[in-house]
Amino acid sequence: MEHEEELPSSSSSLGYLMQCRICHEEENEGRAIMESPCGCSGSLKYAHRGCVQRWCDEKGSTLCEICLQNFEPGYTMPPKKTRAIETAVTISEHEDMQPLESPEGSIDGADYTRCSYAADQCATWCRSLAITFTIMLLAWHLVAVVTVEAADHCAFSLLTMYLLRAAGILLPLYVVMRLIRIVQNGQRQYRLQLLEDQRRNASTI
Repeated sequence: MEHEEELPSSSSSLGYLMQCRICHEEENEGRAIMESPCGCSGSLKYAHRGCVQRWCDEKGSTLCEICLQNFEPGYTMPPKKTRAIETAVTISEHEDMQPLESPEGSIDGADYTRCSYAADQCATWCRSLAITFTIMLLAWHLVAVVTVEAADHCAFSLLTMYLLRAAGILLPLYVVMRLIRIVQNGQRQYRLQLLEDQRRNASTI
C-alpha cells in the first residue's frame, strides 16, 4: 500500500509535459518557457515564443490559421513588400501584352529600319539598272548617227540630231526618277508619322 501511494506523488512531481506546436519539443510544465499565443487548445495550445515569431516572419501575418485569432502578446510581422512586387508584375505583364494589343500595321524602330533598308536597296538597284540602260541606249544612238548618217549630214547636224535623241531618252528618264523619289519620300514620311504616333500612344498609357 505504501508503494502504491508513492506512485501518484512521484508522477505529480514530474509535472505535466507541454509540447511546442511548431518544433514539437517537449518540456516540463514547471520549467517550460512556452506560452499560449492564441485560442487553440489541446496539443496546439502551447508554443515557444521564438517559434511563433519565426512563423509570423515567414507567413507575413500574426493571425492563427486554426482559430483565426491574432497571436498575443507583442508578436510582430515584417513590413509588406508585396506592393512593389505587384507593381513590377503589372508593368511586366503590360509590356508583354502591349505587342499583342498594338494595331495592325504598326511598326517599331527595328521594323522601320528593316523597311527603310529594303526600300533603299530596291531603289538603288532600280536606279543603277535605269542608268545602265540609258548609257547603252545613248551609245547605240551615237554609233547609229556616226556610222549611218555621217555621209549625208555635216558635223553640226549630226551633233544636233544626237542631242535631240539624247534629250528624248534623258527627259523621260528624269521624269520617272523624280516620280520614284517622290513616292519613296512619301512612304518614308508615312512610316515616320506612324512610328511617332505609336510612341506617343505608348507614352500616354
